[in-house]
Amino acid sequence: MRTLSRVNLILLLLVALLGGSAWWLQSSDMPPPLTRLSPARIQQIRLIRAGQTIKLQRHNGVWWLGEARADQQRVAQLLGIATTPSLARFPLPQGRLTAFGLQPPETVLWLDQTELRFGTTEPLSGQRYLQIGDQVHLIGDGFRHHLSAPAEAFLE
Repeated sequence: MRTLSRVNLILLLLVALLGGSAWWLQSSDMPPPLTRLSPARIQQIRLIRAGQTIKLQRHNGVWWLGEARADQQRVAQLLGIATTPSLARFPLPQGRLTAFGLQPPETVLWLDQTELRFGTTEPLSGQRYLQIGDQVHLIGDGFRHHLSAPAEAFLE
């Protein structure tokens, strides 16, 4: 019985070691988030495109579009941009912003005081160019429909 217990203990330790190794390898391959912002702490969103500005404010944990209650789920999806993976990044190439659709940007999203400038998509991967400060990032383009939605789409 003791030998069987030892074998079981060794097998349990081996499984734990393998599981820990797999978790560590998987987590180290994850691309970094686009920003260090926490969606739960963001209090103000401004979405600017084609001369139109949509302003959303959080009051007591609830998002508002002016005096009307905003669609909380839609706003949460918009906030998800802050933590979407940055699949690639490189220094802002001065004089070549037009090639990335960043001069002028298609859309500008302000999350509190952080400005995200959305450009065009990279032709081969379909990933979107996005400028934050002096860096250009490539991100998945799954947010486009939120960024192009009319103001009414953000109402509850």
